[in-house]
Amino acid sequence: MAFYVNERTIKKRRGCYSESDIHITPLYYEDRNCYAGYNLSDIKNINIPERNKVVINSFEAYYLINNEKVIINDTIRQDTTIEFITDPIISISDDLGYISYACSINYEIIDIDPTTRFKIVYKLNDAVIGEKYNTTDSNYTIDLIEEHLSKLSFKSRNNIAIELSTSDGGVFLTKVVSFIKGNTKPKLSVSSYNSTSTKFTVIDTDNNLSKIEWYLDDVLKETITTDLYLEKTINYELTDNAIHTLKIVATDAENATAEKVLSISKEIMPLQTDATLQDISSKLVEIGEGFKNGKTSIINTLALKNIEASLNNTLVELSEKIKGGFDSGDASLQDLMNQLTQANNTITQLNTQISALNSKYKYAYSTDVTLHWFVDCGFRPDFVIYHCWTKSTQLLTIATPDKYFSFRNSSRGWAIIQSDPNDEYSFSKNDTTRFFGTVFRENGFYCSDMPNDSLNDKYYFYYAIKCL
Repeated sequence: MAFYVNERTIKKRRGCYSESDIHITPLYYEDRNCYAGYNLSDIKNINIPERNKVVINSFEAYYLINNEKVIINDTIRQDTTIEFITDPIISISDDLGYISYACSINYEIIDIDPTTRFKIVYKLNDAVIGEKYNTTDSNYTIDLIEEHLSKLSFKSRNNIAIELSTSDGGVFLTKVVSFIKGNTKPKLSVSSYNSTSTKFTVIDTDNNLSKIEWYLDDVLKETITTDLYLEKTINYELTDNAIHTLKIVATDAENATAEKVLSISKEIMPLQTDATLQDISSKLVEIGEGFKNGKTSIINTLALKNIEASLNNTLVELSEKIKGGFDSGDASLQDLMNQLTQANNTITQLNTQISALNSKYKYAYSTDVTLHWFVDCGFRPDFVIYHCWTKSTQLLTIATPDKYFSFRNSSRGWAIIQSDPNDEYSFSKNDTTRFFGTVFRENGFYCSDMPNDSLNDKYYFYYAIKCL
């Protein structure tokens, strides 16, 4: 029986390994052009760097001839020398100070052997909060999110462990840093508001909320100090049609505050500064309906005074008719003048609010009759609302980014034109081959039933908006 030695060299990081992690089987022994098999243990009992060489004898040796084993009476010892890879350096401050909000913590791993990869695990107070595998880039971040911080007590000291491990040797390096949980300011969420009341809730993860105050036009109206975490409803009375400012302030024991400011009005509620496209779309629907209802109310009251008026009349024309009533000595028309003033004020207020959004949106509008088949607003609108008259019919159309509504006026009143006649809840469909479709161009839009008759084609009002 012959005895041979095959020498191997491998690189390993610090850890505890088994024979299966160190040796290979079968082993090709090049000097004899034969193979050797080994019974390797999976027990992790080889500690590195304490051991730098591990040996094992084969239980069989053989040639491979036509893929068949031909056993030979030899022993081939496998001598494996282990080169220890120096531990990386984790470069990060031991004390991260105060952390109050979600953040990313930057650190660096300096490693002399980037080819032998390892796994990185992050633990917050022994709970795993993230993991990744190292890359050739040695800069890393630990992401602390609000969910992690919300479970920590105010002023508590907490540990973050950075563990480096290999799949075969386990954890070989741990770096622990600490921080103190700082104060987190409250969060204020408004669920609904209108011209008479507002509902809101305050959340404070540190549970040290001290008071809630609310102001109307910068005048303190109430300070709340009980049941601070329950949903609150505040009530107020607006005595005029102006736009008012409602401010809610939540303060905790560390004087950290959360603030919400709303614009409110007795008439159509103005848009907020953080209004979305959907908010504007809904507001345009409200404007159109309110504008139409306001004119209808004035027209109906004028009819009782035997003064002829219709929706075709502009606000200027209605004002002249009311003035004529005053000139005839009918002082009861004061109510009509008040309605008309409110309508003009509402439009002015809304125009002011939309102007405040000018950095986000481009808009064009007209509240008087436009005697032309094409509305040139100077841009391609994202959505529009308009009231028009064509040779076919009278239409009120609302085209939003995801919905299309077209209402037709007849002897039975206004009714939506349904895309599915069998579905009473269906919306309209923007079919530009039909009389109620809307054609969008690079510099404006028009109803598809125009041009039709230059004597009848007109738009009573329109609003067009483009998102920048």
